[in-house]
Amino acid sequence: MGFFRYNDPLQQFIGAIVASIIFVIILKWAFSSNPKMTVLPIAAGKKDQYGLLKPIDAAQMKIDVARAQEMLLDFKIKATVTDTYDGVQLMVFDKDYQKAMRILGQPIEGS
Repeated sequence: MGFFRYNDPLQQFIGAIVASIIFVIILKWAFSSNPKMTVLPIAAGKKDQYGLLKPIDAAQMKIDVARAQEMLLDFKIKATVTDTYDGVQLMVFDKDYQKAMRILGQPIEGS
């Protein structure tokens, strides 16, 4: 163990340089602009491409979308505002659709 000495300033300096290089490599990897690691914004879709969510047409509402969302939240109905090809849509789950339409005072389709 003649080569490795505890208080050798040269070995401490070389160790600090190696640790700094490893740290810089990790940071360059973590903050790289790798296209595979870039999160792209979600593009708008059609009204029927949102799975379990059903759109409430904003054009029929007599109040703005944000106010309608707050009103539905008061009645414990989860609603989300989404950009679609047809514009901003208020979306609710299919099971809450009839109740949401009644709360917002809109005519219900099929009745």
